Amino acid sequence: MNRISVGFSSLLICGTFLLGTGASHISAQVPKPSSPASSSDLSSTGTPQAPAMTAVDVGAFLDGIMTMQLQREDIAGAVVVIVKNGSVLFAKGYGYADVKAKVPVSPAGTLFRPGSISKTFTWTAIMQLVQQGKINLDADVNQYLDFQIPHTFGRPVTVRNLMTHTPGFEEVVKDLMVNHPDELPSLRSFVIAHRPHQIFAPGTIPAYSNYGADLAGYIVQRVSGLPFEEYVQKNIFGPLDMTHATFVQPLPESLKPMMSNGYQVASQDSKPFELVPPNPAPDGSLSVSGADMAPFMIAHLQNGKYGDVQILQPQTAEMMHARQFSMDPAVNGMALGFYEENRNGLRIIGHGGDLTYFHSDMHLIPSEGLGFFVSYNSVGKGELDVRTALWDDFLDRYFPVHQTRPPTVESGNLDSIEGKYLSSRRAQTTILRSLWWILAEASVSKNADGTITVDTMKDFAGQPKRWRPIGNMQFREVGGQQLIVFKRDSSGRLMMVTEDPIDIAQRVSWTQNQTVLQFALGFALVIFVGTLLLWPVGALLRRHYKQPLKYTPEQLRLRLFVQLACAAELIALVAFAGSMAYGFSNLSFFSDAFDWWFRLMQLFFLLGFAAAIVAGYARYRLWASTGKRAWQGIYTAGVLLASCVFIWFTVASRVLQFSLKY
Repeated sequence: MNRISVGFSSLLICGTFLLGTGASHISAQVPKPSSPASSSDLSSTGTPQAPAMTAVDVGAFLDGIMTMQLQREDIAGAVVVIVKNGSVLFAKGYGYADVKAKVPVSPAGTLFRPGSISKTFTWTAIMQLVQQGKINLDADVNQYLDFQIPHTFGRPVTVRNLMTHTPGFEEVVKDLMVNHPDELPSLRSFVIAHRPHQIFAPGTIPAYSNYGADLAGYIVQRVSGLPFEEYVQKNIFGPLDMTHATFVQPLPESLKPMMSNGYQVASQDSKPFELVPPNPAPDGSLSVSGADMAPFMIAHLQNGKYGDVQILQPQTAEMMHARQFSMDPAVNGMALGFYEENRNGLRIIGHGGDLTYFHSDMHLIPSEGLGFFVSYNSVGKGELDVRTALWDDFLDRYFPVHQTRPPTVESGNLDSIEGKYLSSRRAQTTILRSLWWILAEASVSKNADGTITVDTMKDFAGQPKRWRPIGNMQFREVGGQQLIVFKRDSSGRLMMVTEDPIDIAQRVSWTQNQTVLQFALGFALVIFVGTLLLWPVGALLRRHYKQPLKYTPEQLRLRLFVQLACAAELIALVAFAGSMAYGFSNLSFFSDAFDWWFRLMQLFFLLGFAAAIVAGYARYRLWASTGKRAWQGIYTAGVLLASCVFIWFTVASRVLQFSLKY
């Protein structure tokens, strides 16, 4: 989930001081940024003629696309706002903010939830305090906190690490959503209680972190001396005349009538206003109208200036927008809070944002003075990635390029890169560790034509993209512009680096292989279910044919132990799978309010763990005492193997631990 928030100090108050000493303070903190990724396969030669980007042409173009998208995907409504050269070029609402009441979306009068685009406000607030000399980007964050972030790898987490998503934190999902306002924790209590473990050394591996943005918001609050939401209101919303924007939850009474409903699909009932912990949530609780996003985009495109207001000094804004971290110079990297998304020969920075029902994107092209914001109030059918399709079509219309096929190179030994790769944005120490083997794992395979396929990377038709080798362990998207780079880390582990700079994928062994996991658990479930089903079925058959079970009392006890053990193991696995399925469709389930259930689930696993040992022993004793028949030997081996699978899964998934910080 992408989530965000911001605070900012007015530079009008600082005046000449920030133009002088403040600017020198910034330059002392920041190394010269590296160049953005090149687009060597794009050429301006023979480039198609683009139509003039006028309000009329843009309107006609977007009307056709947006109408089609809303109808095809069953989306209730959306808003699109485009700024160009310091003014609004286009702003329009599509569809409905309230389907039942037939309330149309208005750019100025309808609020949307842009999710993690909120983070760009938080990062802007940080940069204002940097230029005031109150924050050092390369200082230990503990310098600004009233609690400690451990130096797990012998080095501190810095503010720059937070802004480039390289603090090394593992992914946590607990308290992403709550159902009632009184369940919203304060910002301070949240960042203290939800501190995740570090699984990477700071500054080495990108792993997108909502917690990192919340921590940055708390630093803004601590350093400025103002509550986060007040700081944002005073130093960003106020100066930019953003009168329809707030991080407050629930909404202030004056803004509630403007809030768009959220929908799974437009043809179903609307959903309640989503409450994003903490309160406020610097990583994602922003509610804002499309029109109010315009001055924020203009300010960043004009190096901090909007009208007569300068919310960032030019040097600060330029530094914020420059590349700061990348796993490889050939692909997109991270700026300070913004990520690169270069395309069609253009350097683009931006951010996306998602809550459960709202899905948004903000794109900035500094060289063109262009900003593009879109937000949808529905999930839709999911047959098309509407945001990406819209942006790609817009770029292809107004910034078309002639795309040349890269030179053909020998594919080499593709066997070396085949395998399973796990996203760096994952849980590694929590009770949900094994879940990420399913959610965040990609499979790389070779094709007969010398290309490769990554099963999680699909085109708009839902088909896996193919990637052609272009040399140096780089692969270009067939018929597209994206790039994949394979390289090894310092320990020799193979990594897959994509154009998405907020994480990478690392090759994993068979013990974390999604296919192996699914096959092993599937086998265990067949044994457990089969054992329990054959118990009554066998009894009925013996009764029908008048063939009593000729077991001694001891053998009957052993048989009962096996059946009870299989039941205990089955209950534990079903409880885990059911909890995950329900939780990801109802995120408020992952909260302190349901800790009792997770403790109960752990009890199931504890009993199942003990039962697995008992089952293996009892089944072997039973087999040995009944003549060691071949078919019973096969079944006994199956029970032993299924019990081993359960024990392995219990240990590998780390489900049995005291901590419920997940």
